[in-house]
Amino acid sequence: MSATELNIRRMRGDRVVVELKGEHEAYTAQKLERELDALIDEGFGIIVDLQQASFIDSQTAGLLLAAHRRAEEKGSDFRVVLGDDTGWAVRQLLDITGLGNVLEVADR
Repeated sequence: MSATELNIRRMRGDRVVVELKGEHEAYTAQKLERELDALIDEGFGIIVDLQQASFIDSQTAGLLLAAHRRAEEKGSDFRVVLGDDTGWAVRQLLDITGLGNVLEVADR
C-alpha cells in the first residue's frame, strides 16, 4: 500500500495546490473535503495535483466533483492535474465515470 499524503501549497496570488499522494479513500476523504470547502470559501483558485496519486475511490472522486461545482458557483478556478506517475486506477476512474470530461484536467 502506498503512503497517503495531503499537502496544500499556496501559490502566488489567490491559487493553491492541493497535492494528493498515494491512496485516497473514505479515510482521507473527510479531511480533503474540509480543506477544499475552506479554500473555496476563502475564494482561492484550486489546482488538485494527482500526479503522484496511486488510487482514489468513488467517494473522493465525488467530492472532487462537488468541490468543482462549488468553485464554479463562486467564480473560482478548479483544475485537476495528472502526470506520468498518476496511478492507472485514478485515470481509469476519471475515464469510466466521465469526470475527466467534467473536471478541467491537464495531463503533464
